[in-house]
Amino acid sequence: MSSAEALQYYLAALKQGQREYKNCVHRGLAPNIQALGPDKLQLSQVNLGVMDVPIYLVVGSTEEARCNSFSAGFFPLMGPESEFATKWVNLCAAQLSEGIHDPIKCYEYLGRFYVQEGNKRVSVLKSMGSAIVQADIIRLMPEQSDDITTQIYLEFLDFFRHSRCWGLHFSDLGGYAKLQAALGFARDEDWPEDFQKKFKARYFSFRESFYRLGGGGLGLTAGDALLRWLEFYDAQQFLSSIGEGEYRRTLSAIWKELCLHGSPDPIAVSLAPAAGEEKKSVMSALLGTKKRLRVAFLFQGTPSTSGWTAAHDKGREYLEQTLGDSVSVISYYGVSPHGTESAICEAVQGGAELIFTTSVSLIDATLRVAVKYPKVRFMNCSIDQPYVNVKAYYCRVYEGKFITGAIAGAMSQTGRIGYVGSYPILGVPASINAFALGAALTNPEARIDLRWHCLPGNYMGEFQRQSIQIVSDRDFISEQPDGAQGLARLEPDGELVQLASPSWHWGEFYVRIVREMLRDPRAIPLAEDASRAINYWWGMNSGVVDLRFSPHLPEGVRSLAEILRQGIRTGAIHPFQRLIRDQAGRVVNDGSRDLSMEEILKMNWLCDRIDGSLPAFDELLDVAKPTVRRLGVDRESIPPEEEKP
Repeated sequence: MSSAEALQYYLAALKQGQREYKNCVHRGLAPNIQALGPDKLQLSQVNLGVMDVPIYLVVGSTEEARCNSFSAGFFPLMGPESEFATKWVNLCAAQLSEGIHDPIKCYEYLGRFYVQEGNKRVSVLKSMGSAIVQADIIRLMPEQSDDITTQIYLEFLDFFRHSRCWGLHFSDLGGYAKLQAALGFARDEDWPEDFQKKFKARYFSFRESFYRLGGGGLGLTAGDALLRWLEFYDAQQFLSSIGEGEYRRTLSAIWKELCLHGSPDPIAVSLAPAAGEEKKSVMSALLGTKKRLRVAFLFQGTPSTSGWTAAHDKGREYLEQTLGDSVSVISYYGVSPHGTESAICEAVQGGAELIFTTSVSLIDATLRVAVKYPKVRFMNCSIDQPYVNVKAYYCRVYEGKFITGAIAGAMSQTGRIGYVGSYPILGVPASINAFALGAALTNPEARIDLRWHCLPGNYMGEFQRQSIQIVSDRDFISEQPDGAQGLARLEPDGELVQLASPSWHWGEFYVRIVREMLRDPRAIPLAEDASRAINYWWGMNSGVVDLRFSPHLPEGVRSLAEILRQGIRTGAIHPFQRLIRDQAGRVVNDGSRDLSMEEILKMNWLCDRIDGSLPAFDELLDVAKPTVRRLGVDRESIPPEEEKP
């Protein structure tokens, strides 16, 4: 190729560089490539040898004086008559005729590259659209620090050792381990060379699609976006040759989910039915309606084998009995997480407009199907789920636990009260703490001995040996006998005499949601109309949570419980609006305020009246681990589970 033709390439690159420079100045950004400070060159060095590097990771030079010759994207800024331009043109001609074969020399620091020798080569290759550049690399090891950027980079080093992949960056700790697990690799497992090549090619296409759609304005890295994408689509789909067009289509389908992921406040929590909803529902019933809503329920168990399924199925029955011909319901029982997608697709093809999946273990499959059917509304029985495509619903059990705690304090003769927790998941520490605060309300000397269903051991035998007479065990979630006792008196012979328990009435929730849909479908927005994820977390004022009293409960104690129940329903009593200290003696609340819903839901501490602790993930029985992995109070610190593609 002639120098004249190469000069035209330079003039085009110069024009692009000048435009980029002006845009950066206008936006208040650094207009030139970055300079690696001389202090960084004093860091510990590791020679990595010659490797192919994604060219977008080459962001600067080791010499500050050379930075002014390039725009931020490594496009030239010097005039066409300059010596710089002459050398650039000669390199361009060489690249076009036979290619540039000499690797650049550079330093890698925190995942970015700074050129020591070969700045113009990088500029030529970038201007001509090259995706990679060959580089002789020296890694600069950062000093030990608690800084989040350094900690994430140290995780990257471990990831790179096994994957040999550059260019993946995450905003939070744990991202690399989650990606390895999603792709089916253990953290210490080396990636086969052919898999490395395939992943690099697919990730480059994914990254290009993400930024072309405007991902740079979301506050996410492309790595963050990929992790989010893998929640809705599987690894096999990512690794197949679907190309940038398919990546753009699938990214567009979950774009609102990506927007929420970068939002500081992604979830809107509904704490009670909409004001005036009951009056509107009564008027609708009087006037009649021609609308008929098709609803589907998916249950992981069956009513005869699972108290959880029985409770939700009773709610389904209540919905049909209450709304009659206004609702058409289809139910699927015994649905496994692997069979959820086909069951949901069958329900949608049958005309379902609103679908409830009643176990948190079904949420992953629900998410994957929801993006395929954006005109169908999906709800999953869980909490703290930041998705616009699937709304979460649960209930504030801690309100009932506060009252049963007060009953326990009044009934205990020794002040020692047993409590058996379910799993260390969101909302459970709030229930335990509310119970302890309720016990202190009626018995200032009360102490709570905490045990766990999700750990091995005979906790009732332990309570007996300690002469603990009042015990809080599993609550009544249905009428089905499943071993639930609620609050009970433990007799010397081991018999449990029931006293009271929070109870769940899912039918109240289902009826109110369906009535809202019948009145105005926009009240339950589709993903395309939502600006935030919606989580329903209703309490005793909605009727979804109530109390069940045993005939064995003394009349005076029951009267006290009724007063507390009425106070919570009207908002006159707040379980956490009182002096609270944690087990370390720290004052969590001085009593002048109520705790926020965020503070209550995400409690990961126990108050000073509790003897016991939250179990670590490795201590749990296997049956508890899937739920704790999804909803655990410390779920971000739990190692991800490997899923083979």
